[in-house]
Amino acid sequence: MTEFTPDLRAAREEDGYVFPAYRDRCFADTPESALSILSPAFPRNLPDEAFAGLLDDGIENVVLLVIDGFGLDQWNRLADDLPLLDAFEASGTVTPLTSTYPSETAAAITTLHTGLLPAEHGLLGWHQYLDSIDESIQTLPFLLEDGTPVQERYPLANPRDLFEGEAIYDDAEAAGIDTHVTQPGHIAGSASSELTTAGAETHGYWNVADMAVTLRDVVTDGDGPTHATAYVPNVDSVSHRTGTATHRYDAQARMVTEAIRTGFIDTLDAETAEKTAVLVTADHGHTNVDQSVAVDLSVPEVQDCLARGDDGEPIPPMGGPRNVQFHVRDGHVEELRDHVEAVADGDVLTFSEAEYRERGLFGSNHADPGALFDRRAPDLLAVHRESPMWHEPDDKIGVHGGMTPEEMLVPFGAARASDLR
Repeated sequence: MTEFTPDLRAAREEDGYVFPAYRDRCFADTPESALSILSPAFPRNLPDEAFAGLLDDGIENVVLLVIDGFGLDQWNRLADDLPLLDAFEASGTVTPLTSTYPSETAAAITTLHTGLLPAEHGLLGWHQYLDSIDESIQTLPFLLEDGTPVQERYPLANPRDLFEGEAIYDDAEAAGIDTHVTQPGHIAGSASSELTTAGAETHGYWNVADMAVTLRDVVTDGDGPTHATAYVPNVDSVSHRTGTATHRYDAQARMVTEAIRTGFIDTLDAETAEKTAVLVTADHGHTNVDQSVAVDLSVPEVQDCLARGDDGEPIPPMGGPRNVQFHVRDGHVEELRDHVEAVADGDVLTFSEAEYRERGLFGSNHADPGALFDRRAPDLLAVHRESPMWHEPDDKIGVHGGMTPEEMLVPFGAARASDLR
């Protein structure tokens, strides 16, 4: 991997901020590239070198493992200690990718299941203003900010308003590929998940050992080209609580990878293992922060600049503390930008709408933005180099959404299951 990492950083990094490498080396390109191993109906935007040994005839199953939050830094730190990672390094191919922008689960996982860039699907962060109810919500769980299910307070609210586009799995099935998605049980039944995984057979699991055995059964029982996406949120969850440099983080990463190795890869019969490609990646990494130095966005200098909802109250910043999206009153963008840059002591990257569209942060330089993106596009975007910026207290240690190398660089491992044993 080391031979590729400097080239990717040199091409995409500017003053410590990493820009997404859409349609080249980006997490956004893994869904269709993975399916391309099984059918020419899907483009392979990731370079062929990332799939060394897997593009010849003989692959009938593709398993795409997405370990939420397991960035390239942590892969490199733990590769020698975790047998599964060591096997990928020794017997497969491991290359770096960038995350999407934002480097957030809500945007990236919607991309994972649709193949669409954020500018196309329009889901731009964990916190999103839903204009149909005139409130900010937590997107993927479809909750109001106070944790109440959206439809409990607004029975007519439609989860279909979360994003544009359709899941990729109907297209895969039309191409003759049997598709499966494994997710934690509480996610598998959620409103957003039912939309993003439509067309695939969904398997809710109760822990990663259960998931690993399910993957084994899926590929063993398949009678034609089979694709399975496995989503694991555990590493991301522990990082939020402890950061990435703790024994608890390392123990969680070991538990996840050992369950996959011993419950899935090592239990495949030899014939199935030989014709099964295993891909492993992450939607983003994490950077560790000190919440005591967070930039406070609840102050009047910010609130007075914000656009108002139908109730006359300021629309709070959207996105997240590392991906701050402001909807601003007419004529106040530069005033707000000046304030943000001043309180951040210049250690922040800000973009007007014209600027981030020109740079293609959300993918607008590679795809036509959808109508939902046009409606949700913030007037001002702010990405702090190191600290969180938000309008209410937070206690997370490991965070993501921003553009540091720790957040934006992720691994992409590829190998035959037979070579990983």
